[in-house]
Amino acid sequence: RFACLAGVLLIATGFAPAGGRAQSADDLIKVGRAQLDSNRADDAVKTFERAVKANPANSDAHLWLARAVGTVAGRANVLRQPFLGKRAKSEFDKAVELDPNSVGGREGLLQFYLRAPSVIGGSVQKAREQAAAIAKVNRLRGHFADANIANHEKDPAGVEKAYRTAVAEFPDSLNATTTFVNFLSNSNRAEEAFPVLDHYLAKHDDDRVALFWLGRTAAVTGKQLDRGEQALRSVLATASEPGPRIAPENVHLRLGDIAAKRGDKAKARASYEEALRINPKFEQAKRALAAL
Repeated sequence: RFACLAGVLLIATGFAPAGGRAQSADDLIKVGRAQLDSNRADDAVKTFERAVKANPANSDAHLWLARAVGTVAGRANVLRQPFLGKRAKSEFDKAVELDPNSVGGREGLLQFYLRAPSVIGGSVQKAREQAAAIAKVNRLRGHFADANIANHEKDPAGVEKAYRTAVAEFPDSLNATTTFVNFLSNSNRAEEAFPVLDHYLAKHDDDRVALFWLGRTAAVTGKQLDRGEQALRSVLATASEPGPRIAPENVHLRLGDIAAKRGDKAKARASYEEALRINPKFEQAKRALAAL
């Protein structure tokens, strides 16, 4: 039992047992991604470094090393951030050098150029060049890149244009639809999201993510409450079916918001309490319950 447990721990941390098969770069990337998902960025950096060493020509290894270093940089003190930022950029550069069609690598460079001060290489023009290169490989992500730059430039009209173009060009893209809906909600224009969602749901009426966003939009705006509640209950009813998973506490939170909009405090309280029963640390539900 102890030997078995030791082997599991070694695999989980990215090390093959003595005498075992040496891990490939792809194996190590999987381990490193799991470490990143578990909020262990420093461990992930070490694992991705090993992936790069295992196969220096693997573009994804450099890409994920850059992302992990960037995550560490975001938490580092201001003295370390420039060094880590330059290191992340170097790895993104290598990822793109090895694979010019690496959209992830170019998106990483775009973020660097937008966030870094000019003294260490920041440049909106260079970000635009990356956006143009992304669009040649993936037009949808090219539109998102344009929106990212417009947002950095404090140009909400430019952001809207990019998202609107994405939805028009890719009407069957859930990502394009929900990204635009989120933009409208964050711009205090959530009511305008209904037509966007309706256009998508006309062909994808059982899409749980889109139905959740319909319910969320109803909860935020106080409009189409019956339809919003029906959509959210449909999400709960199909939660066990294959497909994307919507956190049930989020669904109950929005059901509570809809009840609160109707003035039904008892029903709202029950929904918020159910959200907290599922996730006792759900701060948004705690605040909503306290506000009743």
